[in-house]
Amino acid sequence: MRNLCGVLLFLFLASVCSGCGGQASKPPEASLDQPLPVYEPQQTNLTPEQKYLEQLLSKNGYGNGSKPTVVMVHKLSRKLTLYRGVTPLKTYKIVLGNDPYNDKLRQGDTCTPEGVYRVVTKYPHQKWTYFILLDYPNTQNWLKFGRAKKAGRVPMTADIGGAIGIHGTEDDFKNLSGMNWTKGCISLMNRDLEEIYPLINQKTLVVINKD
Repeated sequence: MRNLCGVLLFLFLASVCSGCGGQASKPPEASLDQPLPVYEPQQTNLTPEQKYLEQLLSKNGYGNGSKPTVVMVHKLSRKLTLYRGVTPLKTYKIVLGNDPYNDKLRQGDTCTPEGVYRVVTKYPHQKWTYFILLDYPNTQNWLKFGRAKKAGRVPMTADIGGAIGIHGTEDDFKNLSGMNWTKGCISLMNRDLEEIYPLINQKTLVVINKD
């Protein structure tokens, strides 16, 4: 009888230790060779301007998370906003050409051109601290220039002009007072220009809007 009880006790303990699945299997080891997924937060609630810049950057080949510097100029509101990709960094007050309202069509009209431009080069300037040269006239400007000549809006002998850019000022008072004194360029206070200058390169897009 004692032997039978011992056998039954042995069988009971064996069943408890083995569990439902029998002998417990060793859990698989985590592989350290597989990189963890990168979490990239999606930007939501973009403003209309940010949505426009998003499309513009994609159209110009700046995809896959590329974040070039973008300069957004609003002529009527006299402001320049510096973007990193579609993220606004800072807004500055500006002044423009003597005619700040119309689009530039020719040399000597003192208008600031409208459109999308690229930076050609930048360099220190003896008079205006720095000069950031834009690729005016570009293809769109030449097309507008040709249509204006055909329509008689500019003389047939007119030149389209050039040397349009972003620069500082030789007289802080003119800028502080809001005087539009340039011949078509965009002028900032020198201290503001010094802030944006290091972020400008040949990948920078400059968007000049009428509003």
